[in-house]
Amino acid sequence: MSTEMARNSWGVILDHEEDGILELRWLSSTAAMTDDQFKETLELFAGQAEQAQRPFLLIDSTEFLHAIGQGVREWRDREIIPRYNAAGTSKFAFLVPEGFPDAMETGGQPMTDGPATFPTAWFIDRRHVLDWFRGD
Repeated sequence: MSTEMARNSWGVILDHEEDGILELRWLSSTAAMTDDQFKETLELFAGQAEQAQRPFLLIDSTEFLHAIGQGVREWRDREIIPRYNAAGTSKFAFLVPEGFPDAMETGGQPMTDGPATFPTAWFIDRRHVLDWFRGD
């Protein structure tokens, strides 16, 4: 059972409380999104993560169509990742489209990136995300 916690024009945030997962599901409307709107959405997700305190964060990027601009990754490392750390995140996963490089299904490995205190992994199959979160 999932509960919608928040949404905007570019994404929906879902709480899968029983599984300990907070999810940001990007929408195809991201094709028209600006970097500022991307940042706004990540700030919304980080705020929900701080409130919910779920051990697992998931971003479903299968419909994500925005081309992230220069400097946004550094902004994320500086402004968002510390909030995920403070929220008690223990694992972070991205659900990505088929053909994405470094997906776990094609030999990718979890990695702790930048200031994160948790590993991040990329998956093509949602079931594999859940297995990884559960430690299966």
